[in-house]
Amino acid sequence: MKTDFRVLSGARIALATLGLSVATSAFAVPYYYTDWLSANPSAGTAHGVITLPDASTVSVDFTAVYADGSPGSFLGAYTAGDWAGWAAYPSVYTSTEVDNLPLPDMLQLTGGDNQIYKVHLSAAIKDPLMDIVSLGSTAITTRYSFDAPFTILSQGTDYWGGCNTCLQQSGNDLIGNEGSGAIKFVGTYSDFSWTVPIPEYWHGFTFGIRTTEALEPTDVPEPSPAPLFGLGLGGLGLILLKRRLDRRAMRTMA
Repeated sequence: MKTDFRVLSGARIALATLGLSVATSAFAVPYYYTDWLSANPSAGTAHGVITLPDASTVSVDFTAVYADGSPGSFLGAYTAGDWAGWAAYPSVYTSTEVDNLPLPDMLQLTGGDNQIYKVHLSAAIKDPLMDIVSLGSTAITTRYSFDAPFTILSQGTDYWGGCNTCLQQSGNDLIGNEGSGAIKFVGTYSDFSWTVPIPEYWHGFTFGIRTTEALEPTDVPEPSPAPLFGLGLGGLGLILLKRRLDRRAMRTMA
């Protein structure tokens, strides 16, 4: 008895296409950014809040300190929604992972003063994001030396020039020659810090998050594309089998 593949093959083709496309596609997702509410640059402190879709909030506290723990300082802050630089160059801060731009706020550093810059988040955050503008210049190479691993997600030009390779990574160091872009810290953090050994006037930053550890625990595995990929391969195999049987049937009738 010959199996009727006419209806079955159409369904399998659709499933195969679905399986392969899901297995190979990547989609950008929205991030939620710091609204910097207050800053005291001379005292080395700034405070902001991130609001998530469920209306829960994550506090973000930035401090500049010396190695002995005494208060440091930083250059300045945009806390009134008046920093236009993120929106002026949207492709620099969005990518295949990040769908949207930061809020129009920013903190500014110069570095080179033996300070440690610390960030404390009120909740454990998975893969936090840092957007950076104008790190270094064409004449001065500046670096952020982090205490956590990261990966560069995107970069490009800014008001003062820059390029698609003006940010470089060496271990946990982000190296800039007029570099602007977005980096993602790899892991779950409520605290991280960095230093800026070489001074340069000036460079800015802000932070974003996709979710929290409480909302999306690390020990709950994300759906794997492997089953759908296997389904896609199974569908393709069935299509090839149908073609082989049809050729045999045609030879028999001949």
